[in-house]
Amino acid sequence: MYIKNIVGALMLAVSSGMFTAAIAQEQAKERNYLYNEYQREGGETVFRNIAGWRAQCLQGLVGKMNNLPVSVKANLLKEADKAMSFNWPALPATLYLQYRDNGNRVNFENAQFERRKVLTTLVAGELAGGNGKYIPQIVNGLWVILEESTWVLPAHVGAQKAGTDLPDPTEPVVDLFAGETSATLSWAQFLLHDQLDKFSPIVNKRITYELQHRIVAPYLQRTDFWWMGFKGQTVNNWNIWINTNVLQTALLSINETDIRNQVIEKAIHSADNFLNGYPEDGGCDEGPTYWGHAGGKLAEFTTWLTDASGGMLNWRSNELIHRIGAYIYKMHVDSSRFVNFADASASTIPPPHTVYLYGKAFGDLSLKSFAAYLAALDNPDTTKIKAPSLAFFLYNMALRDQLRGVQPAAPYTTENWLPDLQVLSLRSKQGTAKGLFFAAQGGHNAESHNHNDVGNFVLYMDGAPALIDVGVGTYTKQTFSADRYQLWFMQSQWHNCPTVNGVQQHDGRRFGAKDVHYGNNKLSMDIGAAYPETAMIQSWKRTFTFNPAKQSLLLEEAYQLTAWKEPFLLHFMTCLPADTHTPGKVVLQGSTANLEMTYDPALFEVITERQEVTDGRLSPVWGDHVTRISLKARKQALSGQHSVSFVMRRS
Repeated sequence: MYIKNIVGALMLAVSSGMFTAAIAQEQAKERNYLYNEYQREGGETVFRNIAGWRAQCLQGLVGKMNNLPVSVKANLLKEADKAMSFNWPALPATLYLQYRDNGNRVNFENAQFERRKVLTTLVAGELAGGNGKYIPQIVNGLWVILEESTWVLPAHVGAQKAGTDLPDPTEPVVDLFAGETSATLSWAQFLLHDQLDKFSPIVNKRITYELQHRIVAPYLQRTDFWWMGFKGQTVNNWNIWINTNVLQTALLSINETDIRNQVIEKAIHSADNFLNGYPEDGGCDEGPTYWGHAGGKLAEFTTWLTDASGGMLNWRSNELIHRIGAYIYKMHVDSSRFVNFADASASTIPPPHTVYLYGKAFGDLSLKSFAAYLAALDNPDTTKIKAPSLAFFLYNMALRDQLRGVQPAAPYTTENWLPDLQVLSLRSKQGTAKGLFFAAQGGHNAESHNHNDVGNFVLYMDGAPALIDVGVGTYTKQTFSADRYQLWFMQSQWHNCPTVNGVQQHDGRRFGAKDVHYGNNKLSMDIGAAYPETAMIQSWKRTFTFNPAKQSLLLEEAYQLTAWKEPFLLHFMTCLPADTHTPGKVVLQGSTANLEMTYDPALFEVITERQEVTDGRLSPVWGDHVTRISLKARKQALSGQHSVSFVMRRS
């Protein structure tokens, strides 16, 4: 489905372990960077020429479309021709209730999303030179969407008082995909208003009515949607994703000046709740996959405000926002591989346009070049424009020439330490994926899209995975329920973490790393508090020492237990064949190099287990299985220390 000098002293304090999360959160509440800029430049007066901006925006998009190469427009028309015979799928009540009844959310979502994707294809074809050919089928698509009982997904409708059931028509809920639909309809109306009026004036009237009833009215009337953040709730990507779509709706479709200004101002206030909660290091605790709909959406949000205000609103000197953009290349391994802690996927391509918008806003060539790199990766066929949604199609079309005018390059930075997020990435060679890449995290087990994985780490050789974070499977009802941590890939025993006295890590804010320190390629932390009292851990200090010259990582641990119940296990997940024949050594066999894992056979026996991978989201990344290597302690000591080394050697 379709996303610094108080700061300098602050960052130093955090990295030294002297700055508590509570104090950081208190300071964050005082930022309000978005609303302060809005007020400083005159508030709603900066949007006094929306009519002129709309005309300029439409003219610019039409011009971009007209200037596309003939081959590109031909492909858009070809795809639109195919969509002319599309039979819009029904969305019966029983399909909607599958989530309630058996936990399946994919079947309904696939059918609903397909409607919007085909509509996007048809609108793109009409803009490319349809000359009215596609309007009847476009109206068919608009009409079925307008007739949907709700634009809210079954997995999200539980926000209504009636709970997870069929949608209550008396209580419109605004969720992620009500927002997405709102933006799609707003764009379709904005781009094709006159053609739709010619077909039937009722179409535009109906779009305006449904946007008002389903989005604008509840958005203005309510402050209790958790994602708005007005009641002190912790917010995540939902906030900025929905606010960005609502802002688009206001700027494109709301003609009443007072109402439009109310929506814009509330969106700015709400979006500040998202930005206020962001750590000073710019790190996204939801991971790179979600960054596109978190930090990436912030780039869209601020760009909309800048453009619609005629450049009066801008945040080009705001280093926090800049760092939020730069986060995405700091977590890049190579190609589509990213550090994938939390619910992120190990293989993902962030939306290139969002990265480019950051680069453009801050004049950052590294971000612009990385955006071009991602664009080439995402769409190597230059005769096509990807269109996962109508808004994304328009971004991809409008920025096509700019992205093609920049030399594609991934920064491949050697050292990135995010002290607030407590995530580290290091690589052995600057400017290349060749060599050894290492990333690790401390943090806590109540992060957004959390896995129980404090102290987890990954290793890549020449950009290819060796020690891995498996990631998250296909979302079901269980994924975001009280039974979340019964899913194997959420558990610490299926991450590169220990199991102590038969006990795994526990979820919750108090289960986190302590005494986290980083410097000179060495990261240390006490992960004992990530485990419940039943693990009988007094302390479990885990230290990583990365040696770029030797392309090696040394993992050292020192522990103290209050009781011994059973041998502890050190787990290591891999997607590579593992040779364990030599005592004291495990060899992970990669395509360009091997990873030699060395341990003391007097302290540990090695166990390997095959874990079948059948999930449709995980198998394309890892194949049909992954392997867990566990070092099982041979001794019963209540305290001790040990080390495991990892060295990359050319095969």
